[in-house]
Parts: sequence; structure tokens; C-alpha cells
Amino acid sequence: MNDKYEKVTPTQLYMLFSQYLFTTILSFRQGALVGEAKFGVWVSLLIGSLCGLLFPYFSYRLAKRRPTRFFSHYGKEIVGSWLHYPLVLIMIFSYLFSAAFVLREMQDFLVEVFLPDTPDWAVTFIFCICVAYAVRSGVQTIFRCAQGIFFLTMIGMLLIPMFVMGEMNKDMSVAFFNHFNWEGIGSASYLVASLYGQMSFILFLFPFFSNQQKTMKSLVWATVTSLFIIFSNLIPTILIFGPDLTSNLIYPELELIRYIRAGYFLENLDPVLIAIWLTSLFIKISLFLYVAVLILTHSFSLQDHKPLSLSMTVLMAGISIFMVRTGADLARLMGHGEVMFLIVTEAIPILYLVVDWIRSRLGKSSNEKAKA
Repeated sequence: MNDKYEKVTPTQLYMLFSQYLFTTILSFRQGALVGEAKFGVWVSLLIGSLCGLLFPYFSYRLAKRRPTRFFSHYGKEIVGSWLHYPLVLIMIFSYLFSAAFVLREMQDFLVEVFLPDTPDWAVTFIFCICVAYAVRSGVQTIFRCAQGIFFLTMIGMLLIPMFVMGEMNKDMSVAFFNHFNWEGIGSASYLVASLYGQMSFILFLFPFFSNQQKTMKSLVWATVTSLFIIFSNLIPTILIFGPDLTSNLIYPELELIRYIRAGYFLENLDPVLIAIWLTSLFIKISLFLYVAVLILTHSFSLQDHKPLSLSMTVLMAGISIFMVRTGADLARLMGHGEVMFLIVTEAIPILYLVVDWIRSRLGKSSNEKAKA
């Protein structure tokens, strides 16, 4: 293993991806998932997460073949430069677009709920200053930030269902086991798989990992942890509001917080929730952008990613502000094209793995014939 790179431990990997996985679903995808699968949403989460894990697994298998080298450097040796660079360009845009998409969702949330008189560009500008600094500081800074807030985030998310248990309609819980809309479950599973499959970008970070053999173990436990957090918040939401109302709420998790009965010392949890969401979203956006910057840096054969950090942050901010006009347009974009684009991008490493495997097998056959 090359020791010149910053190191990320398996524990840091687990802590970051645990937050990375549940943040977006609880913050912005809860209503969409319940709208599709209704009471069967828990099945969608299980199926989608398992299918989504296949993408990082194949990325892991590809990265293990050259563990000390960055994919952006050796990818052209597998499929040729004529195909490698267009595919790399697609992946750069995918991660840049994903960062911009989450940034836009966060911007709309803050402006609609807490800062109605604040210009959209001002919220984006202030947040992007922090993102640019994190990306410029490097991968270890991003992972350490996730490590620093991990326990606070976990405690905060687990406290919420404890204070709404008395408000749940427990008689409704039987519907989780006898109401299944398999068409809706399939659609919701597709969305979940695209979100969990985004972990496939470990391919670009692999030389940074200090114990590469435990990479998949960290991702599997992060998936289990994220599902536990999601279930602990999603199930109470459905048992309180029902699937129809939940699917029509813009921010069901926020409404769950506001439903805490008066008298509890945590009844005004909005600021705590926002602090958790913003920090976790900051980590997710920073990681997406860092991966895009890293790939671009290696593609141009540059030694340092820092010169590209600010320009890529500005580009991300521009995409975020101008991608759509309204939140409704953003929701339509997610349902018509974004999920398919994510799945296609996440499947690109599989192409490299298959081609690399075929070439290695053919190479072995040629060597055996030459020796014979």
C-alpha cells in the first residue's frame, strides 16, 4: 500500500456512510417512497438496499485488482482511452449533478421553512463557502467531520421516535404485513437502489483506505445502521399520519418533530433537526464534489486537486440554482430521468470489471499457449 496518501480507517468509512445513507431518505425522499409503496415501504428499503449494495461490491472487486492505483489513472488501460474518457466525463457530471441536486433540495428546504425572505442565491453562496473549504482540505477532513458528529446524529435521530410513541396508532401496524402493492414496492425499491448504489464511488477513493480488506464490511454495517435509523423514524411517521398523508407531506420528518406533544422539553426540536440535517448534508455534498474534483484532477494528470476546488464549487452552485425553477420541477426531475441516470452511472464500473476479467483470462490463455 502506498503510504503517501491520507488514510481513511474502516471506522471512519462506516461512520460517514451510515449518515450519508439515511440523511437524504429521511430528509427528502420519505414522502416519495411512501407514496409509491404505502405500507410496503419497509420491503422496498430492504430490497433496494440489498440491490444497491451490488454496485459498490463490483466497484470494490475492480479496485482490489489494483489497490494502490487510482481508477482514473488505470481505467484507460482496461477499455482504451477512446471509451475511458467519455465514461469518466459522464461520472464526473453525475457526481457534480448529484451534489448540486442535494444542494438545491437543502436550499429549498431552508428558504421555504425557515428563511422565506432570503434570496436563494444567498443561502447557496454561504453554504458553498463551507463546501469549497472542505473539498480543498481533502478527503480526510470530510471523513473526520463525519466521525465528529456521528454519535450526536445517531442520538438525535433515535430520540425522535421515543417522544412520539404515545401518539402512534398501533392498530395500524398490522397493515405492514398484509398490505403489499408490489408494483409500488418495485418502483420504490428502484429509487432506494439508486441511492445506496451511489457508494460505488469508493472505486475512486480506494488508495486512501488504510485497511482495504474491510471496505465492504464497513459498507454493509453502514447499510444496516442506516436502515435501522430509517425504520425507527419512518414507521412512527406512518403510524401517526398514515401513508396517504405522509406521501403528501413535503417534509414528513419535520412534521414528525412538530407533532411531539407539548410539555416535553424537546418539543421545539426544529433547530436540533436542522443542525443534524445540515451537517450531514454538508458532508454528503462535499464528498460528491470531492470525488468529481478528484476524477478531473487525475484525468488532467495534475498533482493537486486544490486549484480545481473553487471552480468546481462555483459550477455546482450554478447548476443547483438554475437546474429547475421550482420545487415541483425538482420532484419531476427526480422521477423522470435522474434515477435512471444514477443507475447507469453506478453500473459503469461493472463494465470495466467485466472487460478487465475477460482480458486477464485471455492473457492467461495466451501465456499458457506460448509456454506450450
